[in-house]
Amino acid sequence: MEDSIFYIGNFSQSGREDLEDLEFNEQVHAVGIGAFYACPNLSRVVLNKNLNYIAPLAFAACPSLKEVAAGSNIIALAPSAFAREQKSLQDQKARDFAKSFLLKNPSYKCEGAVVHNAKWRSLLFAETKDLRSLSFPRGTKSIGWFAFDGCELLEEIDIPPTVEWIGERAFSNCSGLKKVTLTKSVRQIEQAAFMNCRALEEFKIPKGLEEIAPLAFSGCEKLRAVEIPLSVRSIGEAAFEFCSSLEKVTVSKWCQIEDGAFDKGVEIHRL
Repeated sequence: MEDSIFYIGNFSQSGREDLEDLEFNEQVHAVGIGAFYACPNLSRVVLNKNLNYIAPLAFAACPSLKEVAAGSNIIALAPSAFAREQKSLQDQKARDFAKSFLLKNPSYKCEGAVVHNAKWRSLLFAETKDLRSLSFPRGTKSIGWFAFDGCELLEEIDIPPTVEWIGERAFSNCSGLKKVTLTKSVRQIEQAAFMNCRALEEFKIPKGLEEIAPLAFSGCEKLRAVEIPLSVRSIGEAAFEFCSSLEKVTVSKWCQIEDGAFDKGVEIHRL
């Protein structure tokens, strides 16, 4: 994706040797995947107060980066954004670094082993991928990109009724996850949110949800039952791909199902 005044595109500035001190203007709202990947001399970054989203690997492999100043509006920050040495999505040092500079701003807190934006009630990421249980900060409204990706020891998640948005890959690769409880407050579940949750057997999609994003449950090989409410109007590409235990689903007759949304052989009943 190309740069715009609001968005720094994927890998668009990567490898630049001239960058040392970077300060975003207030129009920038998002930094794309690997936007500043491998900028060897980048040592200081100032994130403006209107910046909302920082994608995976955005500032990864920048060995000189020592200082980051964060504004208060970040609602999604993939931990790998600050991976130091390679294209790693599971870099604990990156989590520690992001936590260290965020907590210098009073808008961010670390509670229950999760880092969140208390001002905007946005859960950003787990303090460690070895998380065994999850306690949501009071009033949490959103769960950010890659927030719990690879937290293999999580088995049950009870998402509180205040949550409205679950970000891309928020719970992907949580291979031990067996049970997820959602309420009708959830209005949007982004792409690949529960991808490769291999132990997940049942999932009840909240009433009112209108779209199941691409790859949302791809690779959930033990998923044998999924309740899809009649409110769902579209099911994206590969949403239930490689769900080998899933045999049948019931959906609205108005629901648009993209090619490859389900594996061949899954019975689709229309109401």
